[in-house]
Amino acid sequence: MQGLRAQKYSEWSDAELAKANTAQNTSLSQQEKLVFLYCNLARLDGAKFMRTYAAKYLTGNSSYVSSLKRDLQQVKNRPMLYPEKNLCYTAAIHAEDMGTLGKIGHNSSDGTGCFTRIGKYYKCGTAAENCSYGYSDALDIVMQLLIDENTPSLGHRENILSSTYHAMGTSIKPHKVYRYNCVQDFGAKLLTPLAGSNDYKSDNNNSSNNNSSNNNSSNTNRINSNGSSGSSSNTSNSSSEIQAAFNYLNAVRKNPARYSNEIGVSLNGVQATHELKWNSTLAKVAQAKAQDMAKRNYFSHVDPDGNGMNIKINAAGYSLRSDWYSNRSLNYFESIAVGTTTGKEAIQLLINDSGASNESAGHRRHLLGIDNFWSNCYDIGIGMAKGGSYGYYWCVLITKHDF
Repeated sequence: MQGLRAQKYSEWSDAELAKANTAQNTSLSQQEKLVFLYCNLARLDGAKFMRTYAAKYLTGNSSYVSSLKRDLQQVKNRPMLYPEKNLCYTAAIHAEDMGTLGKIGHNSSDGTGCFTRIGKYYKCGTAAENCSYGYSDALDIVMQLLIDENTPSLGHRENILSSTYHAMGTSIKPHKVYRYNCVQDFGAKLLTPLAGSNDYKSDNNNSSNNNSSNNNSSNTNRINSNGSSGSSSNTSNSSSEIQAAFNYLNAVRKNPARYSNEIGVSLNGVQATHELKWNSTLAKVAQAKAQDMAKRNYFSHVDPDGNGMNIKINAAGYSLRSDWYSNRSLNYFESIAVGTTTGKEAIQLLINDSGASNESAGHRRHLLGIDNFWSNCYDIGIGMAKGGSYGYYWCVLITKHDF
């Protein structure tokens, strides 16, 4: 396979390599084509990708390397990513913009949020973006994003492996500070195939647990936006939608399997658990976080000042163990989502978690108390605010005092 580093591992058949090489006949650069190839090989067979092309990167004792090994073991036969004309364009203009000015982040140099930029050319609301810095080699880029070192949300990894996405645009450009930067823009639908995309129709017909087209969920961060000020916000909350979210979540917790089809992911193996109790302190913290994201136009568990949710919960008077906020950026108890106006849809997006397995679905484990840690949590607070690049911001806090 042309350009596949210098090594073709015998574990990969010619048919598998051909299937993954969706950008082979496009006008993209060789390294941009290989970004598609390596991402698709990881989606096609994560365990095999780990044993072959990824092996030399997966050394040492880093928790991020260990978690990637676990995640790749769960990945098999996910839909291929195909080059989409408009996403390739939005990726290129952002890589050029950041590279020329030596900037980083998901907002354009004029302050435009990434979803506003993408949405101008790609008319499908379900989208995401990865940005990589310092590498021009495709495999280095893909592995940097998959390992996601020092990114607690693992949002870059989840974007690459998520079965929600069928389309991608990729651009590698020079960078004034980091020498190179690569932008990946993802979309749920292949609206306009880039000329030369291989056999795109066969894979694009798969639905793969797609959420409604105008919604984007954050697991621990679908897009790691650096945010910018100046976006409008609406700080009034919708008590009826917050109440709907609370009621719906408790109904799902009571009988998870019943809601499998409705949410779009199998919950047959998830045990029913106790009802959550509304906590006014947590609700105030959640509302403040949702409003802050809308006002300052960011989407992350860590705010632009470097503060995570644990320290904010404790500071509000809901006491937590001191080691849980010894690092101010820590978050154990927050799930966030964007883009939907209704409480029911917000909960559905978080539980669906891009169709991930229970082992990889951090939001689902948190909201449904799947792990022992979160099954001990009884109190909940929910906030919702309007504004920013995403339109609507949701924050769900589920925790318990010192346990």
